[in-house]
Amino acid sequence: MRGELGIILFILALTLAIFLHEGGHFLTAKWFGMKVERFFLGFGPTIWSFRRGETEYGIKAIPAGGFCKIAGMSPYEHDGNLLEEGWRRPGDPPPEPVAPERQFRNKPAWQRAIVLAAGSITHFIAALLLIFLLLTVIGRPSDETTNVIQEVVAEADDGTPAPAGQAGLRAGDRVVAVDGKPVADFRGLRAALAGTQGRRIQVVYERDGQRRTTSLVPASVADGSGGRRAFLGVQPTSVIVHLNPLEAIPATGASFGRITGASFVGLGSIVTGLVDRLEPQRATGGGSGSGDGGTVGVVGLGRLAGQAAAAQQWIFFVILLIQFNVVVGIINLLPIPPMDGGYLAFLAKEKVTGRPVDLRRVAPVAALIVGLLVTLTVGLVWLDITNPIGNPFK
Repeated sequence: MRGELGIILFILALTLAIFLHEGGHFLTAKWFGMKVERFFLGFGPTIWSFRRGETEYGIKAIPAGGFCKIAGMSPYEHDGNLLEEGWRRPGDPPPEPVAPERQFRNKPAWQRAIVLAAGSITHFIAALLLIFLLLTVIGRPSDETTNVIQEVVAEADDGTPAPAGQAGLRAGDRVVAVDGKPVADFRGLRAALAGTQGRRIQVVYERDGQRRTTSLVPASVADGSGGRRAFLGVQPTSVIVHLNPLEAIPATGASFGRITGASFVGLGSIVTGLVDRLEPQRATGGGSGSGDGGTVGVVGLGRLAGQAAAAQQWIFFVILLIQFNVVVGIINLLPIPPMDGGYLAFLAKEKVTGRPVDLRRVAPVAALIVGLLVTLTVGLVWLDITNPIGNPFK
């Protein structure tokens, strides 16, 4: 049930992110006196709409984004959106002409730049607020760990079976002693396990306030330095740290900078990420769910959100939303049409050369890029369904 709740919450969060993105364009355009003709979520045929004042609001059939139609933004008068051709219905009255001073193209360059950038800015603001919330209210894991088991794994990295699950240990148990040695944290658990591989030991743990005892034989695995160590197959629970609001302000900025930098690196590895997703597909024939990494689409993100919720890993759920907002904000600022950053680049060229870019000539390039993006999106959805990324919380 928690998994379904996580997916629903993630879908609602994506819808809110789209709404805020287009709302950024909408509010700044209105602020500068531009006429906003339509504000819609989705593309394609209209499911529901209403008109208030000079703007039509509504929902479209294809839930793949949204748009804010500002008068004078396109070289074609009374056109439809690039992904929403034929928006006028038969019998609709011809649109009223828009006064030149209310058209996007006739506004000062700095106002147009703000309107274009406002969508991505809302994503960055949302990410900053979520980071601040994570640091102050939800908390973040620290390097310090407790003696509470967060996860029980089936085997070690080399395939050696783990004894913890077979002995009855499970997530939420608190290990208090190993072979008579008290355990206060995960470091103490490792110290108590030292040298016990291959022989039977007693593990005392607490569950639901009751103390229990189990017997098991720790597995023997490589310790990374040529020796062997004892292995139970449990992951520790990290101590959750909360910052006060004053401490969280600079920490939020620093975290945002790190996430942004990592997102740029991630965007640069989209192709290799696709290869990582395709290789296990070839090896297993698909549907194995054995993929360990690679580029993930929106279906994969929704599945990860559901898995995080099912495992009660709400910190990861929030981190997923933060990364989504940062990545979408960056993508929309890339200097390629039809992204907002593409039109910002055209605006910069106009300021340098003194001549506006003829968007009619750019339209075929924009259509090609849209086609590539749609192909990428469909391909990722197909991979997310046929060869999903493995559950990181098992």
